[in-house]
Amino acid sequence: MKSLLVGLCVLVVAQGAAGQLVVFDNSHAPGHEMYDAFISHLELWGYTVEKRTTPLTDNEDADVIVILPEDAYTFGGVDYTSQEVAWLRAFVDSGHGLFAGMCPNQDYWQHITGLLDEFGIALGDYISNPAYYPYHAVHPLFEGVVELGDTMSYCLSLNVSPPCVPVAHDGLYDYVAVYEADARHDGAAVWVSQYKMAAPDGLYDYDNLRFLANAFAWLSNSVHVANEDASWGEVKRLFR
Repeated sequence: MKSLLVGLCVLVVAQGAAGQLVVFDNSHAPGHEMYDAFISHLELWGYTVEKRTTPLTDNEDADVIVILPEDAYTFGGVDYTSQEVAWLRAFVDSGHGLFAGMCPNQDYWQHITGLLDEFGIALGDYISNPAYYPYHAVHPLFEGVVELGDTMSYCLSLNVSPPCVPVAHDGLYDYVAVYEADARHDGAAVWVSQYKMAAPDGLYDYDNLRFLANAFAWLSNSVHVANEDASWGEVKRLFR
């Protein structure tokens, strides 16, 4: 049954994703090989995917930028500068998408502190081990999604404040947040605390793959997986 649902997901997303460019930012840390299986899914859904080591600010042509740690225990990353943070906020506000993931490693969090501050995200105090958060808001991200988590890994909770809004939790603590541009140029961001949901040991746990498909369809403003009539205005009204 799961393979059938995934197949249907691929068919519908592919109809709306053609021509959308997803860029994995490798300018601050090398790699992203651990996400190759997920990248293959993105390509099957119709996205063009590139891993780029060029400066972050050279990605004006991207539809969605992805910022994910290569691994929780990878060291040697480079901090995002205040100029890059300002550029990325303007990139989203001008109508593009951002997908960013956290990991339970203080060294990684320190590299993206500027980005976290800009979007109202902070390191939480609670450890979900293993990661599991079945509760979520009514939102296009969760069409066809019942539960999220990772049977083999843990994650830290998120402290979320404006301009972001928390949308998924375990009953007490938040683990997914979204941002939508006030200027209404259709720009948006999704923040997840569980970076391994896009890695092989979490990609096929629970409804993670369906959530990721929904997230990239929503961020790229392509046809939504389960509801082709969903509009950005309808989503905005959920939080007013």
